[in-house]
Amino acid sequence: MLSLCTLSVAFSLPTSRVQSTPNGLRACATPQMAFCSRRQALVATGTACLVGLPNLQAAFAEEQTTKNGVAYSVLQSGKEGGGKPKLGDLVAIRFKGSVKASGAVFDDILASPEPYYTRLGSYNVLPAVEEVLPLMRTGDKWQLTVPGKLGFGEKGRSASPGKPRIPSNAELDFILELVAVPGRDEEILESGSGDSE
Repeated sequence: MLSLCTLSVAFSLPTSRVQSTPNGLRACATPQMAFCSRRQALVATGTACLVGLPNLQAAFAEEQTTKNGVAYSVLQSGKEGGGKPKLGDLVAIRFKGSVKASGAVFDDILASPEPYYTRLGSYNVLPAVEEVLPLMRTGDKWQLTVPGKLGFGEKGRSASPGKPRIPSNAELDFILELVAVPGRDEEILESGSGDSE
């Protein structure tokens, strides 16, 4: 990642004199976009890449769309052996939801030590969440853009203490983390089989 980033930054600084970077590093770029020395180029671009790595990862996260129009991108990939939920499975999730137009947060349990448990197919959560959960595996954290029909729909939601009003068919921003799929996660299956011996 660093070598690619180094090349992209080294060849995209069009200046014609010695300059100081925000980190206090000095780089001399000629009209051919070369640094005064190879060392300066590597130090400057390496530092820039390390500082900007989370933003670069976010920028390159590939957005996909479900058949019903929920756009999603992967913020964090789950672990190998993580379970994928199926209809009827109990799942543990964390999430944060906000109204896209206003940014008003209507739910946020991302930092909660205790996840929310629901059974897939019970529709105790938004239709968009029901749709994407079978595509996820334990440990995944996804950014969702939820169309109004798969959020709170035509009715929206009235304001309540600590919760904003959600307009009819409001588009939502949603971060969803699949914490566990009891009975399908590899570690749980392994520990269960060990106990029975």
